[in-house]
Amino acid sequence: MARSSARNLADAAGSGTAEVAGPTPMMAQYIEIKAANPDCLLFYRMGDFYELFFSDAETASRALGIVLTKRGKHGGADIPMCGVPVERADDYLSRLIGLGHRVAVCEQTEDPAEAKRRGPKSVVRREVVRLVTPGTITEDRLLDPGSANLLLAIGRRKVSDAAFAYGLAAIDISTGRFALSEVPGADLAGAIARHDPREIVLSDAIHADPALARLWAERRAAVVPLAQAELEPASAERRLREQYGVATLDGFGTFTRAEIAAAGAALLYVARTQLAARAPLCVPTREEAGTTLAIDAATRANLELTRTLSGERVGSLLDAIDRTVSANGARLLAEHLAGPLTELAAIARRHDAVARLVEDRALRAAL
Repeated sequence: MARSSARNLADAAGSGTAEVAGPTPMMAQYIEIKAANPDCLLFYRMGDFYELFFSDAETASRALGIVLTKRGKHGGADIPMCGVPVERADDYLSRLIGLGHRVAVCEQTEDPAEAKRRGPKSVVRREVVRLVTPGTITEDRLLDPGSANLLLAIGRRKVSDAAFAYGLAAIDISTGRFALSEVPGADLAGAIARHDPREIVLSDAIHADPALARLWAERRAAVVPLAQAELEPASAERRLREQYGVATLDGFGTFTRAEIAAAGAALLYVARTQLAARAPLCVPTREEAGTTLAIDAATRANLELTRTLSGERVGSLLDAIDRTVSANGARLLAEHLAGPLTELAAIARRHDAVARLVEDRALRAAL
């Protein structure tokens, strides 16, 4: 819908007919920037406010409960408009992101005096300087300190005529975590539920697969399809090498084609949202199958490990046992609950670490 609306705006701006001709210079600039960011709500800086227009304004007005007004006409019709003050923008961004929206923040990148020198009808130059999406938040003030903010990318490889194996790339861009794994198709729903991502990135082919349609419909996470042509294995491997400045991935371990495809999709999406900045991600690690308990999505939901059936943290097992005193501790506890260990040696190592902390007061104080 957003992509179609942006295309319609651009068509109207350039059609040259008497009915729709003549957007103001400011509105022509808005239409051009919106057309380049069709899947985002565009926060367009005007003085002390971020303004939204057309369908973006209608969407934001409903989501935020703010007044919808109008500003001028376009194509003979009133232009819907709403706005939020710059000084409170993060509050509104947090609410929109929580509802699964993606937001492009467009700032004035030129002094108005400079624009005037270019001519009386010149518009202050503006550019999108920040893309804010549910799974790529880096600002502490927008993050929930008690839970990981995961972007999950999904790739796949054919293992038989009728079956696929799915690669998962889980990234927490705020901490740099980058973990890869692979699961059979039957375990995909459970694996997604374990990660509990805020945003899912996948190819349009996976997104359009009728056998998986229910997965995306039931997810609370925002789902972002990317063109399959952008996610070919060779391109994915190249992105990984470029991210870490290496000639080969051999030093990172052995990854399957599905895992590399997922990693490439994650890096492509992160690069697009972070614009010029390269995300400081850790070297990807592989989560071996069978090291944590596989819990199907329905069982996980009914156990209410980290969320109740209504999606709330309050009332879950995590809420009942969480006595952590730091954000990192809260995230680690949630991760441990979501993926209980299955290997005796790993369980023993964790118990030993806890015992050491219990016995050593000086160590606890230092931490």
